Amino acid sequence: MEKFIYSIPLIIALCYTKITPAQTVPQHDHVVIVVMENHASSSIIGSPNAPYINSLINGTSSANFTQSYGLTHPSQPNYIMLFSGANQGVLNDFTPSTFPFTTPNLGASLLANALTFTGYSEDLPAVGFNGSTSGNYARKHSPWINWQDATTNGIPAINNQPLTSFPSDFSTLPTVSFVIPNLIHDMHDPLFLPSAVVNGDAWLQNNLDAYIQWAKTNNSLFILTFDEDDNLNLNHIATVFVGQKVLQGEYSETIDHYSILRTLEDMYGLSYAGNSATSIPITDCWIELTTEIENSEKNESFKLFPNPASESLALEFYSNREQLIKINITDVLSRTIVKINKEVHVGHNTIQVTTEKLTAGTYFVNVISAEKNRVKKVVLIK
Repeated sequence: MEKFIYSIPLIIALCYTKITPAQTVPQHDHVVIVVMENHASSSIIGSPNAPYINSLINGTSSANFTQSYGLTHPSQPNYIMLFSGANQGVLNDFTPSTFPFTTPNLGASLLANALTFTGYSEDLPAVGFNGSTSGNYARKHSPWINWQDATTNGIPAINNQPLTSFPSDFSTLPTVSFVIPNLIHDMHDPLFLPSAVVNGDAWLQNNLDAYIQWAKTNNSLFILTFDEDDNLNLNHIATVFVGQKVLQGEYSETIDHYSILRTLEDMYGLSYAGNSATSIPITDCWIELTTEIENSEKNESFKLFPNPASESLALEFYSNREQLIKINITDVLSRTIVKINKEVHVGHNTIQVTTEKLTAGTYFVNVISAEKNRVKKVVLIK
């Protein structure tokens, strides 16, 4: 592990973190989207059959969209519209007679902009498999396959992966990923029964909770939505966002699959596919973390910036006296990575830190002075 390089010029004093609503869609390092099947919002939100999903909604960093709607029936067109902004002429659940499609889509747009995309499907029998079914796997729920290996707007076969390839090191995830459960775990079967919700809720916890908790502190996002309802509730479905930059609460604006697609396109500055061009992005559920600074001759504090950091980091420190301060930097497992002891003068001091050769992740910077012990979190991105 490389040591931090530090120096001491002059600067500022007391600061505190202020949370304010963001006015635009902030960029995330990683987004994972899970699509479940055929249940109305009323069967999920507040239901004892979905304790895990409801724990996410009632936990931190989550947004519950109370007026979220599927676009059509049956299943397959909804997936295709979420991925490409149009149904591409597909009106049923049968494998399209002519493919690959060559129209614009989210995955191809990400790849064309030096970003990354992968679709992960549970029980997909092989990388790049484009058959209609295999055991409990159903192609109709994995929309990117319809563009597989197209010469225009194509998705390479290597980006069509089984769920077993989903990385355990979440920092290596693609920019955007879809995760599609099989027919047993996507709440479709047993058809419309409460046990289907119970099974899907447990599957989500067992397979995605580790990522969801990680996303809350690593500038990443989890999106849970449904393809359609049970055909009895005006296509009213559950949609939940969870992530570090999500402002917790309930949001009552009307959204649909096109809204989610447009939000992702705005997140990464992509061109708009199909009907996303006329959709309204979701902008009210995001937060900005800003640091307010006050001059003080009676208090000691410090500020870290930028945060997230990439190649460098600055620590600004105000001291009431000449003294030795200790700086300990630990990782999320409470392991001390770096220790710095530094004499500081009365007034404003700055310590410059290089993070160029550190691995990406979350760290905690503990500044110990004669009067106070202060800790701040910093996220390193690469």
